[in-house]
Amino acid sequence: MTPPFSKPASFRSSHQYTHPAGVNFQHELIKPDEDLQRYLDFQLTTPKLNRIHHLLWLAGLPRAARPLHRQKLLKRTIILTESPDEHLVWSPGQILIKPVPEYLLDHEFWVRELCPHRELHAAACGLLLSYAWLITGLIDFQLAKDERILPSDVTWDAWTLLIRQFLEWMDNKNDEDRCSTSLPTEKDYVSQPQPAIINKRYEFGELRLSRLNSLYRLAPATFSIRNLVFGFLPSSTWYQEFFERNFSWILAVLVYMSVLLSAMQVGLATDALQGNRQFQRVCVVFTLASIFFTVVLVWIMLMLWILLFS
Repeated sequence: MTPPFSKPASFRSSHQYTHPAGVNFQHELIKPDEDLQRYLDFQLTTPKLNRIHHLLWLAGLPRAARPLHRQKLLKRTIILTESPDEHLVWSPGQILIKPVPEYLLDHEFWVRELCPHRELHAAACGLLLSYAWLITGLIDFQLAKDERILPSDVTWDAWTLLIRQFLEWMDNKNDEDRCSTSLPTEKDYVSQPQPAIINKRYEFGELRLSRLNSLYRLAPATFSIRNLVFGFLPSSTWYQEFFERNFSWILAVLVYMSVLLSAMQVGLATDALQGNRQFQRVCVVFTLASIFFTVVLVWIMLMLWILLFS
C-alpha cells in the first residue's frame, strides 16, 4: 500500500501534532504511546457500521455526503465526534462529524503506520474521501475551520493540493485496487462494487440515526438485550429520560385500557348488557388480559432496570 498523496503535499510532520495521553475505548484506557495500533483502530475503523453493512441501504443512500454549506442550508447543527462510526450520522436538526485527524495530513505517518496495515489504510482513505465530500469549495473550507473540523492553520492552497493528489491517486489505481471516482454519484456506486482500497462503510454517505438504531435493535448480527434497548447510539443515560423515551407509549396504552374497562363497567351496570353472556365473556377476557399485560410490563421494566443499571 502507498500513501494517497506525495510528500510535498503533506501539510503535517510528526513533530507538529501530539496524540492524546489516553483515550477511553470499550471501557478501557488506551495510551497511544504504548499501543498506537489499537488507538488507530479506535480513531479510524468503523466496526459497528461494518457489522450491519448489508443493511446500511435502509439507513442512507449510496452516494456522497452533502457539502458543509448544504448541511447549513438544511439547518443542521454540526456536532463534533471522535468516533468514526458516528461520522456523518444525522438526526433531525443535527449531524455528527469527526474532525480531520492531523496525522492524516502527514505523508510520513502514512508510510510508517497506515500503509503496512490494509484495514487501517482503507479506513483512513475512506475518512479522507468523506472530507473531500464535505469540503468542495472555499465556503465549505471556511465552515470547516469555523466548526473546528480542520486545523486552524491549514490553508486553502495546501488543502486543495492534498485533496487533488488524493483524488488523482484514487483514479489512477489499477483494476485490481481500483477505487471510485473523486466524488461518486449514486449511479457509480450501483453500477460497480467498491474495492477494498476504501472501507466499505464509505459506499454510503450520510446515515440516519433513527434507522441505525432500529437496525441495531433488530438485526440478527447485533441483537442483544443492551442493543435492543439502546440501539446504535443512545441519546441519554439518565434513568428518567430513558424510560420516558422508551416507554412513553405505554402510558397511551394504559389510558385506552382504562377507558375500555370503565366503559365495560358501565355496560355491566345497565339492564341491557347485565344479562348478556357474550358481553360478560368479553369483559372477563379483557380484564384478565389487562391484568396479565400490567404484570408482564412491570416485570420487564424491573428486569431492564436490574440488567442495565445495576
